[in-house]
Amino acid sequence: MKNTISKMIDTTSKEAQYDACVKRLLSEKIILAWILRECVNEFKCFTISQIMNECIEGEPKISSIAVDQDELDYQEDSDYNDSVISGMNVEDTSVMEGSIYYDIRFSAVVPGMKEPVQLIINIEAQKSRKVTYPIIKRAIYYVSRMISAQKNTVFVKSHYEKIRKVYSIWIQMDAAAKKANTITRYRMSEEQVVGNVTEKENNYDLLTILMIRLGLADETEDNRILRLLNVLLSADMEPKAKKNILEKDFDIQMSETMSKEANSMSNLGEVLCEKVEQETRIDDILNIMKSLKLSAEEAICAIGVPDEDRQSLLEILNDKLAEKISG
Repeated sequence: MKNTISKMIDTTSKEAQYDACVKRLLSEKIILAWILRECVNEFKCFTISQIMNECIEGEPKISSIAVDQDELDYQEDSDYNDSVISGMNVEDTSVMEGSIYYDIRFSAVVPGMKEPVQLIINIEAQKSRKVTYPIIKRAIYYVSRMISAQKNTVFVKSHYEKIRKVYSIWIQMDAAAKKANTITRYRMSEEQVVGNVTEKENNYDLLTILMIRLGLADETEDNRILRLLNVLLSADMEPKAKKNILEKDFDIQMSETMSKEANSMSNLGEVLCEKVEQETRIDDILNIMKSLKLSAEEAICAIGVPDEDRQSLLEILNDKLAEKISG
């Protein structure tokens, strides 16, 4: 039991480290510039250099801005009570139960207009599709919060004309095969029901959600942002191969920090892939136990698990069976 718990803690820590690597890579300004240029209509006509140097304001905030209005931002939360679980992802680990933070959030401006357009951008890296709710509903909640949170920060009293448009861009790294390498946009539009009265588009086009579902990098030659993100966030590709593709195809010179994160992702990715393989094997064993009415030991033998792996698998299976009985 102790050995199993230790492994679970170690795996959880590695998952948190992997999540942090992903967020740090995505928060690099050159990567954000590519995402904005390829996914946000307002930046289609700008160069990557222009977006990096003229459009992205300040430094992107990583896992520090609270989604819910009644929660403290991470720094304020830490000042209030520094009992945050060490080594874990900032998201959902605060002692203030239920705290949720945007993965990455920053402001951007579209220059060259009579009145510069100011936008609020949120990037979310969704690493697993195994959730109990539709991701799009969570995304809608996020953009709604980004609109309502502008009260008393971007505008005061009834100056709703100052509301800034918001984008929430979700990068799903574990998309189902039939959905992989797709991009879907959700936005508000005008529909004439009776008569024909039009409103200026910039008065209602205030929130946009993009779902970017990743897959295999070699299947995305025709779409630059899918290929970039598939290469950048791949857990299987060697860091040197990533570096070569990013430099050759996207003119992204990997900094020392980016190289370090890419190396970490590769190492952590191997561990997490092993975890997925182990979970698949455990599911297979449980199915065999149920269908053939075998004990855990008999099922492990039946699928030919190597002798050196049997004891650890047996411990995990016994824990899972105990959980089912107690639940």
